[in-house]
Amino acid sequence: MRARFAPFKRLAVVIVIIIASACISTVSPTVRVSRAAQSQQDSPPQAVPIFVSDFELPAVPSKPATPSAPNTPKKPNTQSTGLLQDTDSPSEQAQLVVDTFSKTLVQSLQNSKFTATRQSGSRPTGGVLIRGVFAEPDAMNRVRRGLLGTNSPGGKFLLYVGIFNLSRPDAPLYELAAVQEPDSRYGPVITLNSYIPLAKFEVSKNPSEEDIRKICAQIVANLTGLLANNPAAFSQ
Repeated sequence: MRARFAPFKRLAVVIVIIIASACISTVSPTVRVSRAAQSQQDSPPQAVPIFVSDFELPAVPSKPATPSAPNTPKKPNTQSTGLLQDTDSPSEQAQLVVDTFSKTLVQSLQNSKFTATRQSGSRPTGGVLIRGVFAEPDAMNRVRRGLLGTNSPGGKFLLYVGIFNLSRPDAPLYELAAVQEPDSRYGPVITLNSYIPLAKFEVSKNPSEEDIRKICAQIVANLTGLLANNPAAFSQ
């Protein structure tokens, strides 16, 4: 009798081995995927390289200086808390604001352990690009590109800052609106890109260094949260 049942025992062992092999082959890919996902989640936000593009702030052309009468005392500078001096031309003022924002933002990112550089040359192919544009609402509350050196009534700009994933196709920060009404106090009407992470800040037209540091700190905080919540989207 024992000899009769021996083949059935061997068959049962073979079936068990086949089932075990099938289970291993089914579970293994899942384990590998889980480990890959866990690796992406464990990767800190600071592992993504950051590039800072100069924020857009055009200026109106300078007007010729009016000769002053002899022995006329100079007016005191009433804007000593801000970066800008009355003696600077609008283009010099705009460049100073842009440079200060770029340098402060790069430094703020580096202080938060990011690898951050000011973008120059061609568009990088990986990492994050931070772009910004200074804007101003007109009387109809349309968003226009800001112009430094005009007599627009507002004392502040709106700064729109977008975060771009460089591993994806290039996308605009804004586009020119289809309908334009030229106004010497403002730049053209623009439509901002609603498909990218975008933040809005109010900033004085003559900001202080402290004003700029606070805005840059908020940009860094927003970026850190975005990268922490979307590790796979920005993985290298």
